[in-house]
Amino acid sequence: MFGAKNRRRSAVQNILVLTFVSATLFLLWHYQLVFGIHTVKKIHLNPTQMRIMQTTGNQAIATVSQPQGPSRIVHYVWCGRKAFEFRHYLSVLSVLTFLNVEKVEFHFSQSPPVDGNKYNLWFDDAKKIPKFILRQDKKLENCGKDSVQQKIIKYLESEGIYVDENVILTRHLTGTDFVHSPVGSDLSSNKIVFFTKNMTKVSKDTSCQKPEEYVSAKTTAGCILTKKINPADILSKPDRFSTLCRKLFYGKEATPKPVQSPDNLIPKIAHYAWIGGGSISFMTYMSAMSALNILKVEKVLFHGEKEPTGPYWQRLKKDKRVTHVHRDIPEKVYKTSINLPKQGKEFIADIFRIDVLLEYGGIYTDTDCLWVKPIDDLRKYEFVTGLDLVDRSPFPTTLNLGATISKKNASFLHYYREGFRALNPDKPASPWCILGCMIPYKAYEYHPESVYVNNRIQTLCYEGGCHPMWTSNYLDRRVSHLTGAPYNWKNDSYAIHITYPTPGEYSDENTLRKSKGLFADIGRYVLQIDQH
Repeated sequence: MFGAKNRRRSAVQNILVLTFVSATLFLLWHYQLVFGIHTVKKIHLNPTQMRIMQTTGNQAIATVSQPQGPSRIVHYVWCGRKAFEFRHYLSVLSVLTFLNVEKVEFHFSQSPPVDGNKYNLWFDDAKKIPKFILRQDKKLENCGKDSVQQKIIKYLESEGIYVDENVILTRHLTGTDFVHSPVGSDLSSNKIVFFTKNMTKVSKDTSCQKPEEYVSAKTTAGCILTKKINPADILSKPDRFSTLCRKLFYGKEATPKPVQSPDNLIPKIAHYAWIGGGSISFMTYMSAMSALNILKVEKVLFHGEKEPTGPYWQRLKKDKRVTHVHRDIPEKVYKTSINLPKQGKEFIADIFRIDVLLEYGGIYTDTDCLWVKPIDDLRKYEFVTGLDLVDRSPFPTTLNLGATISKKNASFLHYYREGFRALNPDKPASPWCILGCMIPYKAYEYHPESVYVNNRIQTLCYEGGCHPMWTSNYLDRRVSHLTGAPYNWKNDSYAIHITYPTPGEYSDENTLRKSKGLFADIGRYVLQIDQH
């Protein structure tokens, strides 16, 4: 009896508790509707998943929802006709690295032009990315501030992301990186814009820093607004910005280091390209003797379709280490036909250089280059060369392979040869600087670990002045030993490369013996004249 009463009392109590809880929840819900209180769970966001879910006044709090369709599309708006530079390529790479995008749409009127020296080929690299989609729009030919804004709105009719071409993302962005602003406001100052389906704009231009601000700041900004940079600018610097760029471009934050193999040294074989036959000059004779006397090479090989002639060749041949190696001139380099009278000996020599080093390894030397210092400390590297003296903008600098040492079948040689595909078969003009300086430099930019660029491998002498290639202002031709630049020719570099003109002291041996001065001293040294 008492048990039944207790059970009825317990049931009534449960009903009262449930009623109280329900009433309380209802009041809280009603209170929230009236006073506009929202609760938001903070989530670490992937920017491509951003949505505007809840708003209070004119501000917005971004949360996450599963991306659908166009929300994962990034748009670039390319106005007018201008070069697509390395910084723009880095921007695309940063988007692909830090945003889980479906595709990147590049809206343009005309394809970015390529400079005459074919340095800025970054757009070609971008086009090789499967997610990089070209969208041609003729109305972007002469777009101004207002038209750009209208184009952005048009491209983002449903939803998506607009990224300024000069912006590099630094990390995966979170909801706190962005604020809300009304539809129709000025978009031109914003560098990253996220749109939702109802055209709500989410952006925060102030989150973008300049590279120097990013380097010195303790916090990591969401993006960097860049100016002109090249791989050379970020290759070896330890700062945060360079580290980020290396991660994007090379896939590693660490500075690329040239390959070393102390147990596998570069062979002591000197190579010369001798195209067209004919008598060798006293300058060429001195170059070969410098390899024999200073480098103590085991062989000196002259490569060409005809054996050299003349008294200096006969003198060289008396040394059993010197010989001629028959090598035919190739008919084609990929799609480019070889025409010796039209393209010149330098063109063929650049091809020979790759072929002989792939086959033998060793020391490639231009015929106007004199070795003055042993290279034993460099032979552990896979490939060693130096910089060139000529300014070939927009190239930041170029390579001069007139004094180059390499192991057999070095990887850089393959990268270098692959660059020949960029030759225009219809316009092989000035091939000596394209093949011998520019193409190898591009290979170095992409594969810096495959080559040791040693600025002291050669001193370049031009128009009578010898220029110290190891100084920061080496491209300034006014700086030479003639203008007081410190220069110790026996120790400052391994070779003296006298590009133009040949000094009068080197017209023949008798003239050299009678001459005085820098070039006379170098000539007598390599020939070991009056050496005791």
